[in-house]
Amino acid sequence: MLLEGKFERGMQRTRRGNVLAGAITLLAIFVAIKLLLEKRPENLVNGGRVGETISGLWYNVTSGDLVVTLRELPGIFYLIPFVVFILFLLTVRRRKRRVTQFEIRFEPEMTFDSIEGTPAERVIKMYKNVVAGLVMRGYPYQKSWTHWEHEEKLREIFPDLEDLDVLTRIFEKAKYAGRLREDDVKLARESYDRLMTFLR
Repeated sequence: MLLEGKFERGMQRTRRGNVLAGAITLLAIFVAIKLLLEKRPENLVNGGRVGETISGLWYNVTSGDLVVTLRELPGIFYLIPFVVFILFLLTVRRRKRRVTQFEIRFEPEMTFDSIEGTPAERVIKMYKNVVAGLVMRGYPYQKSWTHWEHEEKLREIFPDLEDLDVLTRIFEKAKYAGRLREDDVKLARESYDRLMTFLR
C-alpha cells in the first residue's frame, strides 16, 4: 500500500475503526488499573494440609518431593507497560505536529491581472496559488514531490484533473523554459479561473 502511494487513503479509511479500537483499549487499561489497585494476595494451602496458608505467593504446586513456587513480581514491572504506552503516545503526537507546512499562502482573490511580472512569472504564481488552495483544503502534499507526483496523488482522489494537468504543463514550461506562447498563457488563465471557482 505504501509503495503504491495509497498510504494516505488507507489511513483515512481506518480512522472509523480506530474509534472502536481506542474504546476497547481504554476499557482494558481501566480494568488493568482497577485489578492492580485492588490486588489481594492469594492464600494458598501449604503442603496439602487444610488451614495452613502461605501469604504473598501465587502458586504452590507440589508433586511428590517437587515444590514449585511462583512469587509475585515487584510493582515496577506493572508500571513498565504504562510507561511504554505513554512514550508511544508522545511520539505519535510529535509525528502529527510534523505536518508539512506549505510556504505559499492561498490568496482566493488572486487573478491573472492582479499578478505582477512577466507572463511566465504570472503562471508560476497562479500554479503555486492553486497548490496552496489544495493544501489548505487538506489534499495530500509533500515538499519532496515534483509537480507531476503531486498531480498523480491528486488523480487518485479526483479522476478528472484536466485543468490542473493543463496548468501543470504550462507551469513546467514557464519555470524551466522561461517564456510562453500567447495560447499557452490563455489556456493557463482559463484553467486557473476554473480551478479557483472550485477552491474559493
